[in-house]
Amino acid sequence: MNKEPAQGSSALGGFFVADEVFIMKRFAGKLKDITEVVDSHLDTNYRVGMRVVKTAAAVMICLLIALLTGGWDSVSIAAVSAIVTIRPTRGETMNSGVFRLLGTVIGGVIGILTVVIGLFLPFYSDGLFVVVIPLALILDLYLCNVLKMQDSCTISCVVTILVAVHVDLDTTVGGALIFTLFRLRDTFIGVVVATVMNIIPYRILGRLFKK
Repeated sequence: MNKEPAQGSSALGGFFVADEVFIMKRFAGKLKDITEVVDSHLDTNYRVGMRVVKTAAAVMICLLIALLTGGWDSVSIAAVSAIVTIRPTRGETMNSGVFRLLGTVIGGVIGILTVVIGLFLPFYSDGLFVVVIPLALILDLYLCNVLKMQDSCTISCVVTILVAVHVDLDTTVGGALIFTLFRLRDTFIGVVVATVMNIIPYRILGRLFKK
């Protein structure tokens, strides 16, 4: 009489153990699948390359220039411009450096036009700028592509946004022009610093190699 419950308990216990083993195997299989997916999207062999070093060095120089000149209000613009301008190779830098500077000018001009239009356009500051600024970017991208300056599209749009968005809408046309010139100056600093940083390391490495 007493053995039957014991046998039932043993069978029930075995069922739970088997179920737990099955669940653990399923969990281990899923965990393996997740690990494989993560590993396929990670490059564990990556090493910090020259482009990373040059980008950090360019930003550091922009920060040093801001520290020496007291231009902390515009340091982010110069730093962002430097980051956008850095290219992987010296050849790409030499080919696109001039176009990026020209793109800065195009973006600045379009930014000025956008600000001037905003000063005289009714309801611009009340929300109409949401439509006007994207239209300005379309014009910006159109000009860059027509002039075959595709490498300038990003920096040109960045300048247009910086000028059109951050200007004081209550200012005068003269004030807007001065603001734009300051933004162009900051952008030029970032572009020039990035271009120089993308050239100097190769010359240094070349001289060391010859020695």
